[in-house]
Parts: sequence; structure tokens; C-alpha cells
Amino acid sequence: MAFFRRIFRIIALLVWFILTGLIALPFQIGGWKNIRRVSFVSRMWGTGVAWIINLKINLIGDLSSFKGGLIISNHQGYIDIVTHSAAFPIRFTPKAEIARWPFLGQMLGLSRPIWVDRTSKQKSSLLLEKFRDTMEHGIPLIVYPEGTSDNAANGLLPFKSTPFEAVIAKKISMLPIITVYQSPPGYDSVAWYGDMTLLPHIWQLLSYPYILANIYVLNIVLPDNRNRKELATCIHDLMDKEWQIRKQIS
Repeated sequence: MAFFRRIFRIIALLVWFILTGLIALPFQIGGWKNIRRVSFVSRMWGTGVAWIINLKINLIGDLSSFKGGLIISNHQGYIDIVTHSAAFPIRFTPKAEIARWPFLGQMLGLSRPIWVDRTSKQKSSLLLEKFRDTMEHGIPLIVYPEGTSDNAANGLLPFKSTPFEAVIAKKISMLPIITVYQSPPGYDSVAWYGDMTLLPHIWQLLSYPYILANIYVLNIVLPDNRNRKELATCIHDLMDKEWQIRKQIS
């Protein structure tokens, strides 16, 4: 049964990737209107992928007061791309090396993300400018400040402070979220981290009968004259506390 589930999902995903890729193509050029439009195509893509792999997403909390800004999330692997694109019309900030991943890298590229090259300090100011421009044009930006994926068995990893520099000058709102996954009984965690190999992990994940993702929305945080390191520490501590609570409940 698991084998046929995998084969069906692979075929369905290929068809869906091609279809949504064609829809996104007209928005690959042009300014902010097309970047905003492609963020909604990304949401459609994520919703479809979630349906194909039976990823059930529960958004828990009040989003009514969040009018755009920086979304900050814990990071457990590539599954976050699907979960968060299905939940929000956002622009991603993936690591540059993800562009080389088969299928997922190409699809993410069609969403016009801001590729982050952490090997080049010279590009940091340009990167922050892109972050600010995106949020000032009303497009929510999502970052994973842990810098890498992890199963957070011992809590969230320390946050890198660079992304928080983008919100300070313009007093941009920040929305911390905690994403907690639940696998079916007898199946491993969905987290992809450490020295795990990508394709075997995807092959395994495609056999899961379902995956549950609970996204817990925390209170909006404003910069309030704090520097980027103070913001990173403050939000990390808020999120880590919430993570410990939610993991005990799940």
C-alpha cells in the first residue's frame, strides 16, 4: 500500500508542479505587482502539495491584526516550505544552495524568493534592502533565523540576528509562529536535519498516510528601539518557551 501511495503522489506532484509552474511563468518579470501575484500562486502551489501528501494544517491564533511584516518560524526541514506557503501568501528567503535541489528548488525559484548567500558578507546590505522593500510593499516575508533545520529535541537553536536588522528602521511588525508536526503512530518525525540525505527522506515521507501540522500564532512584536541582537534574543526566548509547551501537549 505504501509503495502505491508513493507512486500516485509522485505522479500527482509532477503534474501539479508543471501546472503551477506554467501559471507562475507570466509573473517572472515585472515589478512588485507581479511579485505579489506570484506569492498567491505560491500559496495555491502549497495548498495543492499539502492536499496530495495529505498534510493537514491547523492555523491556531489570531491573524486579524497582522497586516504584513516579518514572519519568524522555527525550522524542521523542507516540509516547512509546503506548510507555510499553504498557510500564508508569503515571499521566502531560502538558502542559495536550495536552488540546486531537484524539483523543489526549481519550484521555489518560480516564487521569486530572496536567495540568501550566507558565504558572502558583502551581499548582506543588499539582502536587507530586499527584505525591507518586500515588506514595505505589503508582502509578508518569512525567515527561519535558526539558520538550519533541526528537530529541536533540546529546544530551538540560537537565532541569527541579521534578518532582524530589516525591521528596525521602519518599525516593521514581526509575527512569531511555532510549527509543530505530528506523524502517524509508528512513523518517524518529519524533521529533516543533520546528515540526513534529501531524496531518501522525501521517499520515506511520501509513504505517510497523513501528516498533521499545527501552526501556533504568537503575539505581534514591535522593534521598540531594540537592536537586532536584542530582538533575536527576545523572540527566540518567546518562541522557545512556546515550543516547549506545544511539544508537551502534542
